[in-house]
Amino acid sequence: MKTLILTLLIATCLAGCNKEPSSSDAAPKTAAPVHDVAWYLEHEAEHDATKRRCKANPGALRETAECINADQAQKQIFVWGREEALRRSREGH
Repeated sequence: MKTLILTLLIATCLAGCNKEPSSSDAAPKTAAPVHDVAWYLEHEAEHDATKRRCKANPGALRETAECINADQAQKQIFVWGREEALRRSREGH
């Protein structure tokens, strides 16, 4: 009985040794740079494109820095308007 348990324990420990890296374990591919909120305030066309991309696939993209920053820029635009939001971001408010 001890031999069986020991054999199963060793087999279990060694089962993960030859694991091939999965696509999620591999190093990430070169991604586009993440832009901050101020950048999205200054680049209206890219901001709109990012919002559309995030809205089209929220399950996969909602929690990415890109979508979070674009969403935050949109909130600032909603509250203050684009020009005032830009002014505030430049002043560090």
